[in-house]
Amino acid sequence: MKKLFRINVAILFATSMLIINGCKKGKDGEPGKDGSSTVISKTFSISSGSWVSTSSRWYVSLTVPELTTSNINSAAVQVFFGSGNNNWVAMPFTEVATSNYFMGFETDPNYIKVTWENNVGLGSNPNSFYSLTTVQFKVVVIPPSARMANPNVDLNNYSELSKAFNLKN
Repeated sequence: MKKLFRINVAILFATSMLIINGCKKGKDGEPGKDGSSTVISKTFSISSGSWVSTSSRWYVSLTVPELTTSNINSAAVQVFFGSGNNNWVAMPFTEVATSNYFMGFETDPNYIKVTWENNVGLGSNPNSFYSLTTVQFKVVVIPPSARMANPNVDLNNYSELSKAFNLKN
């Protein structure tokens, strides 16, 4: 019995030594990106005549295949409005003119619908309102992992998003 106990202790000791020696920490790898390689940014130019009307508002659809059925409820999506001067305004926002116009957006798999309306309904035609310039929309889709790695980034500030995720203007 003592002999069997000594053999078990020896086996236990040998196994412990193998585990301890086999679990040495190796060199740390290179620091990785914070998920920014999966963040997409697309710019859309909308010319006069592209807006479509319904009975209560105007809209234009932007094709964004990166917005999928699997990530539509988990990705952060931000849309910015601009008129070609790299000054991006986060949406939704209000365009103040003779009447206040509200510009917002809706998401669906594969596209974003940018909406335009005023407080009393359909309002002025954005094709006429923006007839002198081509307006632009910048869409940013941020996967949950990238958003979680950068919790303090202001999603309403394109400059901050651009720096945090190394986006091209």
